[in-house]
Amino acid sequence: MKKSIVIYHNYVPKVGGIESAVYNLAKLLELEGYHVTIAYTSVESYESLFRYATACDKVIKIDPKMTSPIVADVCLIASNHDIPKEITAKRFLQWIHSDYDRYSLELKNIGKVEYVAVSKHARDVIKKREDVDSTVIYNLLDPDFNRDEDKELRLVTNSRVSPEKGFGRMLKLAELLKENKVKFSWMVFGDNSHYPNEFEDWKRKFAHVEEVLFVGYKSDITIGLRHADYLVQLSDFEGCPYAVLEALRWKIPCLVTDWAGVDELIEDGKNGYILPQHMNLDCVYVDKIVNNIPKVKEKDLSTVKDWIKLIEDKQ
Repeated sequence: MKKSIVIYHNYVPKVGGIESAVYNLAKLLELEGYHVTIAYTSVESYESLFRYATACDKVIKIDPKMTSPIVADVCLIASNHDIPKEITAKRFLQWIHSDYDRYSLELKNIGKVEYVAVSKHARDVIKKREDVDSTVIYNLLDPDFNRDEDKELRLVTNSRVSPEKGFGRMLKLAELLKENKVKFSWMVFGDNSHYPNEFEDWKRKFAHVEEVLFVGYKSDITIGLRHADYLVQLSDFEGCPYAVLEALRWKIPCLVTDWAGVDELIEDGKNGYILPQHMNLDCVYVDKIVNNIPKVKEKDLSTVKDWIKLIEDKQ
């Protein structure tokens, strides 16, 4: 049978690092089959308690009028709090979350608990100050961190802003995503230095789709690519577009149209999706784009060795 664990947090503020540490540990221990109780004395916002309740077996307020103590195999004191007399446990642990020199804190419960420090530095400070040992366990992340079902779909386009580059199709795709209630953002890098009015015209056409941001020309768009889910290039025609090659080097999949020769760069479903130029898309396409983002394996289609071979080839 798994041990019972109580995590005691004296005052629970609305947000903070310790609150996240308590929540994440409780959730992970529960997933491992332990029965976790979070106990507290006071709270800033009951929203925090509701969140705690989703992570553990029980949430209990410590009350001096309690007729019987909370009993557990292990009690973890969430920070530098006194051990409450309302909790009885076989072992007491206490978290050290920070550099006590910086906060000028006096360590409590020496000789009564085992200490757990969140870093080697925090451990070393306590050892130097109080000559007590502690076990280093770095803060844990929520297993669902970065797996939010409502996570925003991040799109990037790097292109001259002109009709043949598919901005009419981009508008249709943006409207389709909105119709299907997809949360997304779309950064468009590029302008049209030869026909600046065209650039402004397209910005006006997209005005009702606030998720699309026209950034203008940037010599370095890696800040956009680094966090993108897709590079979008919905052109009428292309040769071998650098925007696509650069995205693939960053292991970013591409949404492209079926221009002649596109299959030399993009394998549908493997390193992106090839959409029909007529753009009569339905919810099946949206589901694939949102929920099945391909994992790109980096591969150079050609290298300079191909040129050297050509140059050095004897006629």
